[in-house]
Amino acid sequence: MDFVAYNEIMICQKPIRNYVVAGVTMGYEFQIKYPSYRGCFLSCIEDLYFELDGERLDNTYVYFGLNGKQFTMDEIPELFREYWDVRTPATIRVMCPGGLEKGEHSLRVYMKHRVPYTGYFGQYLTLESDRTAALVCE
Repeated sequence: MDFVAYNEIMICQKPIRNYVVAGVTMGYEFQIKYPSYRGCFLSCIEDLYFELDGERLDNTYVYFGLNGKQFTMDEIPELFREYWDVRTPATIRVMCPGGLEKGEHSLRVYMKHRVPYTGYFGQYLTLESDRTAALVCE
């Protein structure tokens, strides 16, 4: 079964923004949406990674923000009570001293996720969503 049409909505078409704390640029952030017609609990995400300008980001420095909370990427498999509604964008924050250069960048998002309501006899439908888009850092 193929749901690639939802990949189009995965990367929000908003600028990448540098993240500044007390006048110091700590990194940058962008937004993504869950690529489906129905939300899910974060624990259904089996794999999630990002590439910027062709280089994979180290998940050690990536944080997932949703519902007013921020999580490390390692926490996601355990977040069975944290629901990601399809209308709610998640903010991905990347810790990178000095931030990101202004201008256009290529962002790739890859997600492998279980569809929670398809769990019949212990087997779940698993989807892979993969999207690359050009975003501008302001």
